[in-house]
Amino acid sequence: MQANFDWDDLKYFLALSRLKQMTAAGRALAIDQTTVARRIRSLEKSVHAQLFIRDEAGYALTKAGERLLPIALEVERASIRVHEQIAGEAGRLAGTVRIGAPDGLGTYVVTPLLARFQLDNPDVDVALVIRSRQFQMSHQEVHLSLDLSLPTSGRLLARRMTDYHLHFFAAPDYLRRYGHPEKLRDLRHHRLVGYIPEMLFSEELRYLEELGITTSVGFASTSMIAQREAVRAGAGLAILPRFMAMDDPDLVPILTDDYVLTRTVWILSHQSTEDLARVRVVSEYLQQVARKERARYLIS
Repeated sequence: MQANFDWDDLKYFLALSRLKQMTAAGRALAIDQTTVARRIRSLEKSVHAQLFIRDEAGYALTKAGERLLPIALEVERASIRVHEQIAGEAGRLAGTVRIGAPDGLGTYVVTPLLARFQLDNPDVDVALVIRSRQFQMSHQEVHLSLDLSLPTSGRLLARRMTDYHLHFFAAPDYLRRYGHPEKLRDLRHHRLVGYIPEMLFSEELRYLEELGITTSVGFASTSMIAQREAVRAGAGLAILPRFMAMDDPDLVPILTDDYVLTRTVWILSHQSTEDLARVRVVSEYLQQVARKERARYLIS
C-alpha cells in the first residue's frame, strides 16, 4: 500500500460491500453516490487492485476485495473499541446496532422492543434490516440476526430468544360466508393463504406440509405481513404466529385444540462482534424481555 493510504476509505469500502449499491451506500453514509465512487476509486488506486465488479445484484467483491474485507472489518472493530473503551463514554452505550429479521418478526416483535430499549439507551442507534433471507454475518452485514433455525457453519453464536406458537386464523366475515372448519380435513373446502413454496427462505416455514395438508394455496406471498392482511381481507385461512394475530379483532383463531405448531426464534451473532458492548446488551435485552412476555408468544 502507498504511504499516503487513507484508512477512512475503508468506511466506503465496507458500506458498498454490505449494501451492494452506490446510492444505498451513499444514503447510509449521508453523502452522495459520486463521493462513494470517488473514494472507492481512491482506495483501488492505493492498493493497486480492483475491489468490486458489477453484477446483476449490484457491486460484488473481487478476489482482492475479499482479501481486503477481513482487514477492513478489523479496522472498523478497532475504531469502535476506541470509541467504547478509550474515548470516555462513562459507561454509556453508544453507536449503531444493525439487526436483521424477516418481516413478521421484525415488525411485530423487534420494532416495539427496540423502541423500548432506546428509551433507556438513547445513544444507541438501531438499524433494522427487514429481509426474508440469510444474512452475511461474517461481513457484518448485520450485528444480530433473528433466525428460525440454528446455523450449520461459520463462526456464529446462537442464543434462544423465544418459542412461539402458530395456528390457523380467519376473518369473521370469511367464516360467516364459508363456515367454520372443525377438523383439518374440512380445509379442502376452504381457500388457503400461505408462502410461495419454491421461494421459502427457511425450511421451518413449511407449515402446511408439516400438517400433511395438500390443498393448494390460493393466495401466496413471500411476506408474512402480506399473508396476514390477505386473511384480514377475507382471502382465506392462514397459519400465523400468535404474536401477529391474537390482538386483532379481525382475526379469529381456529382449530387451536388440535393443530398448533411451535417454532423457535434464535438470535445469531458473529464471534467477531462479541466484544462490542452495545451488541451484547441488545441481544441480552431481547432475550430477557421475551422471557418475561411469554404469554404473548405461547398458548398458556
